[in-house]
Amino acid sequence: MADTIERLYSEQPNYTLPSVYNENDEPANYVDLQDISRQALSANVSIQNLVLINFDPGTDGSGLRAKLWRKMCSTKTAAAYPYVTCKRKPSGVQINNLYNIYQRNRQYVFWLSPRGGGIDCHRTWEALYLDIIPIVWNSSLNVLYENLPVLIINDYRELNETYLYKKLYEISNKKLSKAKYYQYEKLRHAYWRRLILQRSRHRQDSDIYQRTNLCWSAQTGSRSPRLFRWF
Repeated sequence: MADTIERLYSEQPNYTLPSVYNENDEPANYVDLQDISRQALSANVSIQNLVLINFDPGTDGSGLRAKLWRKMCSTKTAAAYPYVTCKRKPSGVQINNLYNIYQRNRQYVFWLSPRGGGIDCHRTWEALYLDIIPIVWNSSLNVLYENLPVLIINDYRELNETYLYKKLYEISNKKLSKAKYYQYEKLRHAYWRRLILQRSRHRQDSDIYQRTNLCWSAQTGSRSPRLFRWF
């Protein structure tokens, strides 16, 4: 996934954000995609390109995904949701085709991202990296989404054309504003790594933020030990 996202980044205008903590092992800056947000404000987004549903309905054991697919994507009910485009996702991960999938899916400014096997979903974070607005459900994960361009709902019936356009322009304007509305550092390893270390038993160490100490090591069978460093 990371390689594919980097490829997409390389093809877009070079909007960048500074490093989070200016540490030696951190990039000097981060690419910040803005092309979808700029398109949303400079051109009319058609109703057909508002919301994408692209998940496996059977992944979620709670039944929410299957319900959403049945309510919003079936031939009997789809006409009631003209702002939704449904594309069934095959089982597994299509790594070799991921670039084309991202290119196709970035035509849609919102991605519906209900829970997967757990209450989180990788699609939410992919959307944030790709300048898409994820739509997620109200849950105990809300704190993770604070100060990020995420649309949180309680029920799919809250969604309608008027509401979606309102939120699209509101969030896109905030994304492109010179004022710092969103805390994009929450999308970076450095942010979470420092947060974890600040709460660790090593927090008093003067060199806590230098990646010099081994976290742990493991050995499987006759192979040489694999060393896992802070990353």
